[in-house]
Amino acid sequence: MITRRPALLMALAGLALAAPVSAQFLPGTSPLDLSVQSRALTSSVINRNSLRAAEQRRSTPGRPTPGRRQPTRGADEALSDARFPFQANPALRQQVLKEFVARASRHSPEAAKAVAAEIGRPSFEQSYATAVRSHGLSPNDAADVMAVYLITGWEIVNGTDSNDTALRAVRRQVAGQMAGSAAMRDPTARARFAEELKIITLLFGSSVENARREGNRAQFAAGVAAHYRQALGRDLRAMRLTAQGFSGG
Repeated sequence: MITRRPALLMALAGLALAAPVSAQFLPGTSPLDLSVQSRALTSSVINRNSLRAAEQRRSTPGRPTPGRRQPTRGADEALSDARFPFQANPALRQQVLKEFVARASRHSPEAAKAVAAEIGRPSFEQSYATAVRSHGLSPNDAADVMAVYLITGWEIVNGTDSNDTALRAVRRQVAGQMAGSAAMRDPTARARFAEELKIITLLFGSSVENARREGNRAQFAAGVAAHYRQALGRDLRAMRLTAQGFSGG
């Protein structure tokens, strides 16, 4: 039995101590859906081909040894340290939250109201920023934000820790895919995308500890897995996380 709390969730789960977020936010029974645009972007950024290609490169016999010139990677295999910064804009953040709550209201007005109250508090944004900075990432870089979103889900679904080496590797996978996305060249587009991912990450992070206390951890993890299947077309439970990033699934 795994009893330790996932490393990246430590700061985010602390939010549950300040606000009683309940398991009502489970995907499938509540409105934690990304917009059509963000769902398309997440699916294209972490796609089946790039992860399988990375896995094949690591397992192929006779691969180039360190020090030799590496072959040029195709666009779908790219790894990158490129940055995708955006300006922290309270007005845009509120607009993204408003649109998220509007979508939520179509499924559950009561849950949507609770989401608005929780995520609308300034302490949530500050807690997110503190958590990601403690891992050497920026709350205002789209690739960093998506890496945190992916790692947070993986930790919840698998009930185990990640580490900063794996987090940085996933960040390089994400950035490599973003580099080929026309939408990610627009600072406003990547700001909207990142702010939406922050909402989901914060809700998951602040709900996981309450789900554990209520004895609903397994149900909560299954709901989180369903959300990522919808957003990515991938099963986080089948994805391996190593020092080279994600593979499989």
